[in-house]
Amino acid sequence: MTLPSSENATVLVVDDIEANRMLLERHLLRLGCQVLMAEHGRQALELLATHAVDMILLDLMMPVMDGFATLAALKDDPQLRHLPVVVVSALDDVESIARCVSLGAVDFLGKPVERRLLKARVEASLERKRLNDHVQAAHAAAEAAHRSKDAFVSMVSHELNNQLTGILGYADMLHSKMIGPLNDEQAEFIGSIRRLSRMMKSVLADITDLSKIEAGILRLELAPTSLAICLQSALGTIRTLLEEQGHRLTLDPLDDMPQVFADEVRLTQILTNLLSNAAKYTPPQGEIAVRVQRNGSGTIEVSVQDSGKGIPFEEQARLFEPFFRSTTATTGTQPGTGLGLNITRQLVELQGGKIWFTSTPGEGTTFSFTLSEVG
Repeated sequence: MTLPSSENATVLVVDDIEANRMLLERHLLRLGCQVLMAEHGRQALELLATHAVDMILLDLMMPVMDGFATLAALKDDPQLRHLPVVVVSALDDVESIARCVSLGAVDFLGKPVERRLLKARVEASLERKRLNDHVQAAHAAAEAAHRSKDAFVSMVSHELNNQLTGILGYADMLHSKMIGPLNDEQAEFIGSIRRLSRMMKSVLADITDLSKIEAGILRLELAPTSLAICLQSALGTIRTLLEEQGHRLTLDPLDDMPQVFADEVRLTQILTNLLSNAAKYTPPQGEIAVRVQRNGSGTIEVSVQDSGKGIPFEEQARLFEPFFRSTTATTGTQPGTGLGLNITRQLVELQGGKIWFTSTPGEGTTFSFTLSEVG
């Protein structure tokens, strides 16, 4: 990309008086600029529709369309709002200048124009254009790279997930002894294959979710949703983990739980992640409680409390960072990417809620989030 300098820049001069246009053109040509000229704002906008320029010198008092209206039109156009505009006018009262600045003008020159000041204003405006062009180019490159990454992650995740589904299917067949009996060693190996396959599918799901969230393409179907049904689904997913650790779970009555405005699949995922974390970070024979309450502002607050080791104070500020895992896990063999809490936070916020936690080392942790109540 070639960036403008005073030697190759194109400047649009907008003034209804021919003598003013000629004077500005003469000064700009000495600076090496190319010059386009318009008699009023409407003509200037017509030129901008077919010609690329690097900056505009704009008079205020003009017929047909004055400088104020022209600035407003430029500001409303996404393709033109970043063009630097220097107002050149005999109006030098503070109110007029302030109005120009509020409409997007970057500088002001009084009439009659002093050549050295014009040169300084033009060079400063073109430098501003150079910087903005750099930023826009970097932003476009970053977006292109992001799209490429998302496409690659989606393709690889899809292919790996298909292969893992096949592996897990065959392992489940062997585990069920459909093909024949297994000795103890074979059963242990098949169990490892099933466990590792599920772990990899979970990792792929986390990476895919994070990629979609970052790209802004995660689809949510927000609708009245039964909190009780989502909680039952989440408990079904982690029931084996709870039983293996010998945890005691207490719940508020499911029949009393209200409906919330949420995506059912993603709310279940939120609850699963929080309950799974509570189970993994709580020593065996621990206590886990799920509480639901109305907080008086049209929202429902859901809390998952555990009797675990708590989160060290030095780790608490990083807890929602992607890929961060606390050092207090009690089940080192449990799969984890460090993405669960980051994804959970973003899923809650995408549904209009808030999430936070309180934790005291040695006493346990409580995660709470809110969602809008239906009705």
